[in-house]
Formats: sequence, structure tokens, C-alpha cells
Amino acid sequence: MLPLAVAAIAMARADSEPDTTNVVAALEARLAKGEVKLAYAPGGHGYLESVLKALKVSPESQVLPFTSSSLQFDRITPKTPRTLYFNDDVSVGAVHPGGLIEILANDRRGGLVFYTLDNNGPDAKGSPRLVEESARCAVCHGMVNNVAPGWIVANIIATADGMPQIPNPAHPFDVTDQTRDFQDRWGGWYVTGKTQNMRHLGNITAPDPDKPYDLPAEGGPTLASLADRFDPAHALKPTSDIVALMTLEHQTGFANRVFVLNKQYSEAGLDDLVAYMTFASEVPLPGPIQGNSGFTADFAKRGPFDGKGRSLRSFDLNNRLFRYPLSYMIYSTAFESLPPDTKDKLYRRLYDALKARGADGADAIAILAGTKPELPDYWK
Repeated sequence: MLPLAVAAIAMARADSEPDTTNVVAALEARLAKGEVKLAYAPGGHGYLESVLKALKVSPESQVLPFTSSSLQFDRITPKTPRTLYFNDDVSVGAVHPGGLIEILANDRRGGLVFYTLDNNGPDAKGSPRLVEESARCAVCHGMVNNVAPGWIVANIIATADGMPQIPNPAHPFDVTDQTRDFQDRWGGWYVTGKTQNMRHLGNITAPDPDKPYDLPAEGGPTLASLADRFDPAHALKPTSDIVALMTLEHQTGFANRVFVLNKQYSEAGLDDLVAYMTFASEVPLPGPIQGNSGFTADFAKRGPFDGKGRSLRSFDLNNRLFRYPLSYMIYSTAFESLPPDTKDKLYRRLYDALKARGADGADAIAILAGTKPELPDYWK
């Protein structure tokens, strides 16, 4: 089975142009050559669906932040939420109708690159153009840490009109990941699906604008439907799936730790990444969760799979997010951007950590050995 898994990964990598360093730059090159064309759809979504297809991003990954706190802050409210879609290496954001499509991509050079695409219709030449916006976007994404711009899944409380409430302007983004207690996550986000025993800050706003930090004591409920929250035409899907949101949150924490290591190596940072990738630092689920979109099935199908049909993308959703204690982000461009000596140390520590995890750890070792080429020999 190994040759097939390795071949599949090699074919996926071959989709990008040899001289480009991220998937968006590869798309830009293919657009310039006329190998790909983006279709403009009426109804306000414009190029969005075509961009998602070209970048191999599933619409089922949709999640919906509603605070006025991104590049298009003046167009975002709880009634006009921003739509976000993602895969391992890229995130695509848009606000209906028109405006900009905002894209960030993990880059093989070791950080993020940002792009926009005018979504108001074809220009005079009829060709949509991706514009690199790293300088402008780094103004906000650079606030994730003091070392390198990062992905943002942030807890930002909003009033009923979507106005963000930021107690410390020097640190406006309360970035969250799998290490944060659920009661302190997802302010300013819609959260749909089913949860048990979970309190969080999603789906709610401050009811009194004069007391913007006074929220309902019981926290936000996970919603089965968003039908009464906004016009469904504003999004491709009627959901902001909790499983998709937690997956995005997981890879946000992973990528940001990698980018810091790339810029400023430390032994403590490496140990933190090992704990994160093996879910040793994950806050356990307080009860089972269930998404209400096609994301859970769609994501799990992506593999790669070992000879026994197992994948690091398999979900648990009862006690923890994933079934096996090793992050699927080990296949990502962000992981591959690590310097060789850092990667060698990381492989060793991941292996040792998994060996200490019993049967689940042994399964994770076997899955990686059967799906990832160029592993150190001791993994096999």
C-alpha cells in the first residue's frame, strides 16, 4: 500500500507550478497561461465558488465570523457575516455581495502570503487578477505574535451590530486554539451542530451596548439552524459547523507555532509544538459533538490512508477532536517549511512522544509510516 499512498501525495504536489512557493501563486501562474479560468456567478458570490474549486477548498468547510474586524470590517455584521473556507494550506474569505475575496496561504519559504481578488465582476480585460497584499494584511495578522504573521481564529465579543469590543488595543486578537477552555472560545462566531455539556461564546452578542462585556451567564448555545440570523443568500451553506471550526482552530495553532520556530528557534517552542501535534495539550471535549454540514465526512475522505485504511484525518468527536494522537498537519506545506535540522529534531520527539502513548500512539506511528515518504528509518 505504501507506494500508492506515496504516489498520491506526489501527484498532489505536482499540481503546483515548479517555480511557485504556495498554492495561490501556482493558481496565479495557471491563470496567466490560460490553463484555468475563473467563472463569475451572478447573485453576489461572484468568483467565490470558482476560486474554491481551483484551490481545492470544500464549500462544506464554511465557518462564519460576524464581528466587524477584518479587511472588510465595514461590510460585516451578524446579519451579513463573513464566510471563511479552508483546507490545510489556504483560507478563503468573502462577504456577500461583491467586495473582495481574501486569501491567505502557507508558503514553502516558511510563513504566510496574502492575496485579494476583486469580486465585483470582470475587469475591462475580462480576467480576474490575484493581487498580493502581504504588507497590508500583515498589519493585523502580524499581531498574532511578536515574531511572524499568523492565522487568526480569535475570540472577539461583539455588540448586536457586530462592533468588536477590544479591552486591550495593543492586543486586539484573542487568538484561540485547542489549548483554550471552551467557555473562552468563539466570541463573534456562529457555531452550528450539536454539543453536550459545552459552554462557549459563539452565537451571542452583548445585549446592552452600554455594558458590552456583560454576556448571558449561560454562554452561547450551539445552534441547529441559522435561519433567523441572516439572509441565507449571504453564504454558500446554511451552517457554521462546529467540527469545521474546531479543525480550523487546530491548524491555526499548529501553523502559528511552526512560523515562530521558523523565525526564532527555541527548544521550548519545539516541545510546545510536539505537545500540540500529539494533542497532549488539547482540552478534552466535555461531551460528544456533531457537525451539521458535510464537513466531517468530506474531510475524513481526504486521507492519505495506510494499508489498513486508517488516516490521521479520522475524527473521534466524543472525547477529543481526532481519533489518532498525531496531527494531519504533518502533511502540510507549513510542516514542510521547517528547516531540515528542526524537522529532524521534531520527528525524533514526535516518535518518542507517540511511543509513550500506548496503542493509540503505535497506530499513529504506523499510519504515518504508511503514508508519508522520506521519514527517518526508525519510524518504519
